[in-house]
Amino acid sequence: MTYNLKETEIRADMYATLSRLLLQEVDGDIVDFLKNSSNLGELFPNLSEWKPWNELGKSELINQHLNVDFTNISLLHLVPYETFYTREDMMVETGGANPVTDFYHEYGFKVEFDTARVVSADHIGVELEFMYKLISGQQEAIIKGDDESVKKLVDIQNRFLHSHILNWVALYLINVKYEARTPLYHDLAETALSFLLEDGEYLKSIDG
Repeated sequence: MTYNLKETEIRADMYATLSRLLLQEVDGDIVDFLKNSSNLGELFPNLSEWKPWNELGKSELINQHLNVDFTNISLLHLVPYETFYTREDMMVETGGANPVTDFYHEYGFKVEFDTARVVSADHIGVELEFMYKLISGQQEAIIKGDDESVKKLVDIQNRFLHSHILNWVALYLINVKYEARTPLYHDLAETALSFLLEDGEYLKSIDG
């Protein structure tokens, strides 16, 4: 099978963007990136029409609206960790028994807890970053013409997405959509869920 480099680049960019937005508060660089994005209206349709987005300065926008919303949906009201949704006791597994750690270790992915500011390796932003790293490796393999590595990396992505991310992410993102107080996080939840479901079908279709 021939793997499309441009398609792979688009997937990598999406995972990187979703990971960053779900992992930490936004800053001025992120706001600039979004405002300058050619497909802002497609990915964040309500954000582009939001009055504060178009009228406030970056500092006011970030401190009065966006980061308040991020704190509510990621730290105060909702729990962005896989084990919270998959364990019967609804506890976040912060130790070595977390089911994603073996997956990470097997493929040389290390979670920088201090940088990411997460308490467990199964944070949604970290899981999406892991997917981004795998797709970046796939890009390099395509460029080198290493079809065996490409197939292996596609298989790993397919297994991780279906055995981990898609097992719980819909519950979290649906909650984000309804808890969000700004169009950024409302639209982010819708876009992320739609993309992840579509990517799951895409990986199924090309894996094998």
